[in-house]
Amino acid sequence: MNLLRPVRLALAKRPWIHWLVVSALAAAVGLGVHTRLAAVDRAREEWGDRRAVWVAAHDVAPGEPLDVVRRALPLGAVPPRAVDDVEPGTIARQHVTAGEPITAVDLVLGVGPAAAADEGSVVVPVSDPFVSSAPVGVRVAIYAEGLVLAPSARIVAVDGDVVFVAVDEADGPIVAAAAQLRTASIVFTR
Repeated sequence: MNLLRPVRLALAKRPWIHWLVVSALAAAVGLGVHTRLAAVDRAREEWGDRRAVWVAAHDVAPGEPLDVVRRALPLGAVPPRAVDDVEPGTIARQHVTAGEPITAVDLVLGVGPAAAADEGSVVVPVSDPFVSSAPVGVRVAIYAEGLVLAPSARIVAVDGDVVFVAVDEADGPIVAAAAQLRTASIVFTR
């Protein structure tokens, strides 16, 4: 009942078959290892060149000054809009985590609430005493009299009970009119 007996007899009479199979298996394993090492070398070459960029020294919330350090990162890890210079005291437009390269999108350039708004948006002051303690950078929506005026907005500054909200340019006129009439309400969204 031993099914391997004929195979053992054939290998005993012809040991070169055994060594041929062992050699073929060893060559296949060697080729697989060589292919994997070549892939590692290619990846290492892609990540080899480095560029010095500014990265956040610690987590920064929107509206806070950035604390940055200079680090050399592989080119593959440098975002396309990484900045070459960050002035001391530059304010963060959005949340930046420690070690994250600083890009132009992360910075508030200029002065006033509109400086923190995204491109293609306008800033509207909305008087809402219930929201005056809201943190900068929070996503909100603007409602008035049961209607959604701006489904996507972001708080860019707070001054007393006036909350400066960046809304899409197309939503700006209706939100400004509702803010002027004091019917605009800020609603927190996820």
